[in-house]
Order: sequence, then structure tokens, then C-alpha cells
Amino acid sequence: MNPAKPAREAALAAVPAKARTALGEQTRTEILDVAESICAREGFEGLSIRAIANVAGVNVAAISYYFGSKRQLFEAMFRRRVVPVNEERLAMLDQCRLRQGGDYLESVIRAFITPPMKLTDFVDPSGRPALVVMQFLARVFAMPGEDAFLLEYYEPVRSRFVEALCLGLPDLHLEDVIWRYNLMVGALIYAMAGTVRMTRVPQAFPDSPPHPPGSADEAIGQMVRFLSAGMRAPKA
Repeated sequence: MNPAKPAREAALAAVPAKARTALGEQTRTEILDVAESICAREGFEGLSIRAIANVAGVNVAAISYYFGSKRQLFEAMFRRRVVPVNEERLAMLDQCRLRQGGDYLESVIRAFITPPMKLTDFVDPSGRPALVVMQFLARVFAMPGEDAFLLEYYEPVRSRFVEALCLGLPDLHLEDVIWRYNLMVGALIYAMAGTVRMTRVPQAFPDSPPHPPGSADEAIGQMVRFLSAGMRAPKA
């Protein structure tokens, strides 16, 4: 038996329950932060439990204790970013419904893209949360069982926004609105990669420097103008 183990257990037992809970939550958050940093830098392929434990300064058993499997850790990383994003989306959508007018469609699109764009390096120089969400979604779309995952995390948002887009595009059939909603999702996931990808100049224009947006609002404005034009395109 490790002679230090009883001492650690005795020390932990002496800590009040409330403090132990706070300490546990802090450790859990630190593990998620480290995992997110590694994932943003190296992708999910470079994300191992041992690598997370080494950087976070915890043992592998601690990660298993807080998260269970590696898959559950991945889902916890995704969930802590996406749940607040979706809550904010729906709150913004409720405001759109209260003020339907000439810019109703633009306001619905803005409600959908603004919260996730706040995770990107357009706002936060690290851009880590957006990269994790983007990489996780790309991984989910390529794996079996994606429907169950998307049903849990996205169906309420998807249903509400498709319904709102139908109100703003009364001349389109539902199937056309669904196509355009999905194309909006694809554009958003790509944009979440951040300023480098979105402003990279093609090699055919060697003398043109990149022009990154001066603010998140500018980046969001570019997307709203593009997406609203596509949404309003005549049906075939």
C-alpha cells in the first residue's frame, strides 16, 4: 500500500463537504480546459487521457473518476460550450419574434450565428472553444450514430429556427427552407475555424495582403449579408 494514500484520504476527509465539492469542480474545469487546449492545437487525434493528465497535473484515475470514458470526456467538452450557445440562440430568437419587420430574416440569421461566432478568434484570440466545437461536429458527422447525438443537442434549436425561417420565407416550400438552413449550418461551421481560414488570400493574388475583420460584428455582418441573400434566392 502507498503510505501516502491514507494521509491524503485523511486530509481530504478533514475538508468540509462544500469545500470538497468546490475543489472537485475546479479540478474538473481544469481538466476540460487542458483537454480543450490540446484539442484546439492538435485535434482529437492528439488528445489522449495520459496527455491531458500530464498537462493538468492529475493522475489518469482522476480523469476516469470525473468523466468516465474518453468519449464522455469529449462530450463534456462539447456540451459545456454548446448548451450555453443554444440557450443564447433561442433567447435571441424570442426577441426576433417580438419585432417582426423588414429585417426579420436577418435578425433570425443573426440569432443563429452570433452566439457560436462569439467563441471564435474573431472575439477571443485563442479561438479554442470554436475549434473544439467545429472539430467535434466534423467528427460526429463522420461517425455512426450521429442522428442520436444531433437529436439530443440540436433538434430543439433546429426545429425552432426552421420554423422561424419559414415565417420569414413564406414563398418557399419546407424542403427548400431545410436545405437553406443546412447550408447555413455548413457555412457557420467553416467560419468557426477563425480569421486565418476565412481571410487567407489565394496564391493567385500574391500582392494582396489578408484583410481580417476589425471586429466580431464585422465578421458576423459578412455572414448575415451572404446568408440572407442565399435564403431569399428564388426557388428553382
